[in-house]
Amino acid sequence: MSESNILPEDPVVNLAAAEVEETVTQSMPDYHEDEDAELQKTISMSLENPDAETTEDTMGDSMPIDEEEEIELDLALFLSKLPPDMFDEQLAELHQGRVNVANSDQEAFLDLVISAMQLLMCREPDAASKIPGVMHQVVELAPIGSGLKASLFQCLSDIETKTEVEELHSSALQLMKHFQQSGDLTAIDNAVQLMEEVVKLTPDGHTEKASRLGELGNALQRRFQHLSRLEDLENLIFVNQQAVNLTPDGHALKAVLLNNLGCTFFCRFKHLDELEDVENAILVNQQAVDLVPDGHADKSAWLNNLGNAFLGRFEHLGELRDIENAILVTQQAVDLAPDGHTNKAAWLNNLGRAFFGRFEHLGELKDIENAVLVNKQAVDLTPDGHALKATLLNDLGHTFLCRFDRLGKLGDIENAVIVNQQLVDLTPDGHADKARRLGNLGFAFLRRFNYLGKLGDLENAVLVSQQAVDLTPDGHANKAKRLNNLGNALSCRFQCLGKLGDMENAILVHQQADDLTPDGHADKATQLNDLGNVFQGRFKHLGELRDIEKAIFVKQQAVDLTPDGHALKATLLTNLGNAFFERFQHLGNLRDIENAILVNQQAIALTPDGHGLKATLLENLGSAFIYRFDHFGKLGDIENAILVHQQAVDLTHDDHTRKAARLAHLGLAFQGRFEHFGEPGDIENAILVNQQAVDLTPDGHAGKAELLHDLGKAFSHRFHQLGKLSDIENAILVYQQAVDLTPDGHTAEATRLSSLGLAFKSRFGHLRELRDIENAILVTQKAVDLTPDGHASKAGLLNNLGNAFSYRFEHLGELRDMENAILVTQQAVDLIPNGHARRAALLANLGNAFSRRYKCLGQLGDIENAISTKQKAVDLTSDDHVDKAVQLHDLGSFFLSRFDHLGKIGDIENAILFYRQAIDLTPDGHADKATRLINLGRAFQSRFECLGELGDIAQAIVAFKQATENTSSPPLARYVAASAWALSCSIYQSPSSALDAYTVVLDMIPQVVWFGQTVQRRYDDLPTIGMVINTAATLAISVGDLPRAVEWLEEGRSIVWKQILQLRTPLDELHQQHPDLADELSRVSLALDNAGTSDFQNINLKIKYKSVEEEAQNHRKLAAKYEELLQQVRKLDGFSRFLKPKTFPELSPAARNGPVVVVNAAALRCDALVLCTSGEIIPVPLPTFSCDQAETLHLKLLSALQAHGVRVNRDDVAMRSAEEANQDIFISVLADLWSHVVQPILSEIEQVLHENAHVSLPHITWCATGPLAFLPLHAAGIYRSDNPMNIADFAVSSYTTTLTAMLGSSSKRDPTVTRSVLIVSQPATPGLTPLPGTVEEVEVIQCYASPDHTCHLTHESATDMENPLNSAFALYDGRLNLSTLMKLSLENAELAVLSACETATGDERLPEEAVHLAAGMLAVGYPSVIATMWSIGDTDAPLIADKVYANLLGCRENSESQKASLTPAYALHAAVKHLREEIALCTESMPTNFLPVRVFFFPPFPITAHLTFQSQPVAAPPTLPSADRTGSNLWCFGHLFYFPVVPHVRLTSRIVQVIAKSVVLSL
Repeated sequence: MSESNILPEDPVVNLAAAEVEETVTQSMPDYHEDEDAELQKTISMSLENPDAETTEDTMGDSMPIDEEEEIELDLALFLSKLPPDMFDEQLAELHQGRVNVANSDQEAFLDLVISAMQLLMCREPDAASKIPGVMHQVVELAPIGSGLKASLFQCLSDIETKTEVEELHSSALQLMKHFQQSGDLTAIDNAVQLMEEVVKLTPDGHTEKASRLGELGNALQRRFQHLSRLEDLENLIFVNQQAVNLTPDGHALKAVLLNNLGCTFFCRFKHLDELEDVENAILVNQQAVDLVPDGHADKSAWLNNLGNAFLGRFEHLGELRDIENAILVTQQAVDLAPDGHTNKAAWLNNLGRAFFGRFEHLGELKDIENAVLVNKQAVDLTPDGHALKATLLNDLGHTFLCRFDRLGKLGDIENAVIVNQQLVDLTPDGHADKARRLGNLGFAFLRRFNYLGKLGDLENAVLVSQQAVDLTPDGHANKAKRLNNLGNALSCRFQCLGKLGDMENAILVHQQADDLTPDGHADKATQLNDLGNVFQGRFKHLGELRDIEKAIFVKQQAVDLTPDGHALKATLLTNLGNAFFERFQHLGNLRDIENAILVNQQAIALTPDGHGLKATLLENLGSAFIYRFDHFGKLGDIENAILVHQQAVDLTHDDHTRKAARLAHLGLAFQGRFEHFGEPGDIENAILVNQQAVDLTPDGHAGKAELLHDLGKAFSHRFHQLGKLSDIENAILVYQQAVDLTPDGHTAEATRLSSLGLAFKSRFGHLRELRDIENAILVTQKAVDLTPDGHASKAGLLNNLGNAFSYRFEHLGELRDMENAILVTQQAVDLIPNGHARRAALLANLGNAFSRRYKCLGQLGDIENAISTKQKAVDLTSDDHVDKAVQLHDLGSFFLSRFDHLGKIGDIENAILFYRQAIDLTPDGHADKATRLINLGRAFQSRFECLGELGDIAQAIVAFKQATENTSSPPLARYVAASAWALSCSIYQSPSSALDAYTVVLDMIPQVVWFGQTVQRRYDDLPTIGMVINTAATLAISVGDLPRAVEWLEEGRSIVWKQILQLRTPLDELHQQHPDLADELSRVSLALDNAGTSDFQNINLKIKYKSVEEEAQNHRKLAAKYEELLQQVRKLDGFSRFLKPKTFPELSPAARNGPVVVVNAAALRCDALVLCTSGEIIPVPLPTFSCDQAETLHLKLLSALQAHGVRVNRDDVAMRSAEEANQDIFISVLADLWSHVVQPILSEIEQVLHENAHVSLPHITWCATGPLAFLPLHAAGIYRSDNPMNIADFAVSSYTTTLTAMLGSSSKRDPTVTRSVLIVSQPATPGLTPLPGTVEEVEVIQCYASPDHTCHLTHESATDMENPLNSAFALYDGRLNLSTLMKLSLENAELAVLSACETATGDERLPEEAVHLAAGMLAVGYPSVIATMWSIGDTDAPLIADKVYANLLGCRENSESQKASLTPAYALHAAVKHLREEIALCTESMPTNFLPVRVFFFPPFPITAHLTFQSQPVAAPPTLPSADRTGSNLWCFGHLFYFPVVPHVRLTSRIVQVIAKSVVLSL
């Protein structure tokens, strides 16, 4: 029955959530924590640098008045001080005074006035200092009381004031210069004070008033930069505004003063964030720009300042027109600045900031491209060591990082790391910006880790982020930001390595960051969001509900703190959504998934089309839809999930870092719809996009494992739908890769191990290879052990482990597996609350476990519990859910089981009802359809047996036939269906319909016993096949179709041996006509032959033995390729039956040397089919014999042998210790065989035997089936009778397992080649009983073996009844087992004589197969083998050897007719007859009469090893491995090797291998 296999968690959200976290960190990061400081530098540059944006020094030193102009101004000022009505009359009055007042002081007065005027006009440095003195004299000489005296006095006062102002002004400038050099705040305080006095002393209207106001602003600005006192900024705006107001329109200084005023407004805007300030900044900066013509030296600087103001208002209001204007005017500023201009780099940098601002708003790629371009130009224009270099590198690194986030190009993140590293290297220890720049570098390392997955980047991110925190003093404004970024790096390392300490530290530093950030702070929401992320991460690891509750709480706070319209609102909403459906996974509460979808939809609604975040938000919304669909199965949700995931993929270009993840999520959406509706197109699309995701991800990337895991899920789903072995093979392969890429302790390790375990379990269900279910339990148990109690995924993992235990129980039948299955599945159910979406699946699996235990123990309570829990699962599963059919089918099976127990008709009615519902829900082509139809057919059979209605049996046959036709189902299921169909037809319908059904059964055998499985695995599936074939043959015999009966019996016997030999079949004819195809087929056949006999072992806990898995998958691929090549060959003219089962005309030549008797022992009847040399088939019914009787005789024989140790050793005492009672058992067995089997056959074919008897007894070859294959037909007879008789009196017997074997069993001997014999004797094998008789055996054989041809081998052998493939020849250094022999192929061998014990003892479960050492020798290439069915005594073996070799090698002068009769069969027949006669003179003990020796024609069965073969001469023997020369003998005569009896050589497996290569011989 099928199970609902539950994976504990889906990684979809993790990926999307990770990006959101990154987005948040990137949106308000430490990266621009000192953005104000950078802006202030720009403003400072504008206000301080004479060539910078603001040109503030044009108010002072920037436009100096030369000395001549100053004298003229002073003269004008002197004259202007005279009263207007006196100005024109002054000279006349003075002249009149000279005329009227001669010889008076007036002449001196006038001379002094003229001197004063001359001094005013004089350019000498000390002229100005002389003026006050002269003017004092002029005032004293002026007429008292005259208006002239008052005017001159006022003029003198003005001159003295001007001198004082100039001295104050000069002192102030000196103090400012001192402050710039020393940073002495006292100096700047005094400078401001002096400048304020200068301004105060300068009257309004004075030509110097505006410039001196500007200089005061300069001093205030410098003090504000250092002390950040808002009072200074307010005063700065006030004095700049005064300067502007005092300057008339059209004045040359008007534009300068407007520019400076705009810069101060902008500075206050950056500090107070009041819109009025940036509005005023734009207004006055625009006026300044408008006042200067193109070509003016300051035009570019003022355009740059206007652009900064537009950018600031854009950042405040987000209006597109502002950023458009910012780019426009800043571009104009750059264009007006010539190359080499000192401020070109700064303006390029500002232009880059504007492009970046528009990129963040619109998400258009061209803007971030332009930002990178101009920022790089700015850096390139700035020499190393320049004060601005660090700022420019900072901004360039940021643009690289942002373009990386958009395009995902490796070069961008590499450059971001490089420039940030340069920035850190340029910053000396102790520098105020060191911590900030380290933080930025850490962020870049973290982003590169997220792309490449290299642990070194993550370690560097943690390291430098920690350094940034350590360098930041407590109380620093940016301490919280840096703690937050460190927490993000630690959280990421936890997600990568799964070390809980990292997560604990991440929570600690995030909480510290949150505590340091006051409510209302701009960063509060970001830090709360990141804190929520780490709580959510710990919840995924530990599964503690309180963590996800905290995550939702703090993320909700983050959303609530963020106003609508804020750039981060969408990001915070989607992260909150992630937390909601994380809690939904844990509790299954509908409200949580509804909230998750709601907030994700809100996030998308807030994000304009084209925005870079849009794809991420769509990705997260799609994941939420998938979760709701998975739990409630609403079609609209999965449709929406595919739609939005497709949109996310379409918005993401191919080289974007998130492309692979988004493809993977789209693949999961397709998988979800496929799981629910089973549309093949969906799973094809899922595999396609998941494969694209894997292909896009470089090796070594941290996300590669998760993408491989998702691809594995897609392959698994397609396998469950279509049943293609290649899909589950691929699933295991990629799951294994995902596990291998996951470090120990990683949070996803348990999930990936569980998925691998599910895949192993699925393949076990298909191939039934034990190692798959062993591996499934192993890795799933590890997944459970890695998951702490209380974790959200614990229940799912326990469920999967319970399923695996159940499967192994079905395979091995060990009750402890069933007990474990119920235990862990019950634990899983107990962990899931009522109403949870997973509860139905877990209840279903618990019901399955109860059902299996019921089948084992038969306790009614178990089947009652199974029905009860399964009914609950059915009720909880929606009708359109993919698991509904599984649950209904299982429930039907449980009712059928209870019907079998109680016989209540209601149970069988329910079983049929639920089976039908399950089948109706199962689409055609579904892999499980055949199994469900089979069970429906069985239910109909059960009701027929109860009620006797023929309609039920008719419907059962229809169901079986439909199951057979479902080609997507596993071959074994279809074979079972075909067998049931055939059997039902044979009983209830016409024989012709039954024959048609059995034809299908025979066609299915190669698919069940498949080349792609190991030999051991093929043998595991064979026990049930033989009886079905025997039944089919019985039906064919009953209708008189004897050729078909022979063909079917041949096709159903020695299946594995024929497969092995098929791979070794010469392709001569194909080579002649199609050499390329023949070469390819030969290559694949050889590889497949080697693969089939490989010895696999289970993987260990770490899944380290990947070579086992790879070898197994390669084996199956070779099998598929081999079958493909066979189909190609069969399409060629003349090759339509190439390597197909032989027809009777092709089989009949097997009887060319005498009749072949095929004895079919079936459940219904027993028959013999005698193939005659004429081609006729003589049927011989055996009405007094049955298959059960054959089984009884076999058991009697075994018990008699085992009771007296005959199966244990070759000790003569043991062999001859049987008492009379035991001999009676043997006599009884042989008598029954004679009376019921052999004698009726001999009577029927008496004429045939007579025709085949020439100069000796006729030869019969027996081919027995079923239990008869283990009975000694060659010894059947009546013993201890007055008229004793046995088959040896009438014929010489040998055996074959198949007719095909006899077609190639004629001697391959070339008469021109000398025959040689190899003799190997090992009387003492370490750890085993000595065989002293082997020495005598060798000595006897040497009497007949000349130096030109002789060889013999005697040693111990071991038969493994549990695993016959482990049966072996015991050599000195180990075992040469049957599975190893299967790998060899000899060309010139003739006869193998195996005198070791039990070399023809096969697997009692496989009577139709020859799984023993004798068969191995046949497969190696020996056409004839003499072997033992049980132990042979040491004294008997030399006697047999003597006579066998005397007959084979000693009769050189015999006639040709005599030589013809001395084949191995006749030689052995004569030897046994002689032994009986010899021993009969001494004793009549049982072994005397019933020697266990048989002769086989290919494929024969082994006895001791007397090996005869042909070989070409060799120039020199190969070098044998060094060996201790004790313990065994090896002789080789003729053209081969000679090792004298003394010293002895230990026979090791290496020596055997060397011999095999040299003389075409293997043991």
